[in-house]
Amino acid sequence: MKRKCDRQLILEDGSRYSGYGFGDMQDKILEIVFNTSMVGYQEILSDPSYTDQAVVMTYPLIGNYGMADEDYETDRPTIGALIVHEYNDEPSNFRSNSSLGEVMKKYGIAGISGIDTRKLNRSIRDFGTRKCLLTSIDTPQEEGLQKLRSFSTPTNAVSRVSSKEIWRSPASNAQTGSMSGQVPTPAAEDAVAECETAPAQAHAPAPFH
Repeated sequence: MKRKCDRQLILEDGSRYSGYGFGDMQDKILEIVFNTSMVGYQEILSDPSYTDQAVVMTYPLIGNYGMADEDYETDRPTIGALIVHEYNDEPSNFRSNSSLGEVMKKYGIAGISGIDTRKLNRSIRDFGTRKCLLTSIDTPQEEGLQKLRSFSTPTNAVSRVSSKEIWRSPASNAQTGSMSGQVPTPAAEDAVAECETAPAQAHAPAPFH
């Protein structure tokens, strides 16, 4: 028996896509963008540059290798939603600790599958990013459009996802050399600088020390 669509994606230009929900099921208004990577959905999910965005994955199958604790880009994903063609909730990977849907539900990330992502991607490519609403299939389209028109996209993403404390990466005694195992030249050794690094906070006063 074919599963009945329970979620929909409404764009501010009036276009609408029906699909199946996974992850968090709350309504979300986000900026829609796309990514054409064949692998790396976990890294995309945890990339802070996608904060408050709904990412359309053009590769047709997402979720098949699960989620591994060692592969996160940040300690807490801040992406808004994933839009996929087909979602696999039964990953096959010896490194997987949980499914994609479980992680998305834990961090409040909405998901919708069953979408013609190539068509949607062409629309974004040709007409640019827009606001979108992920909502129940029962939400009237005009009601969804009214929500989109009255919503202002957040602009303070950097301050929300950047480090709240200064942390330092100590200098290391780096060694240089070629892949063949040859002894590094003096010029190559001079190119290695032993230094301590630390990230600047979003609202750090200048100059940063």
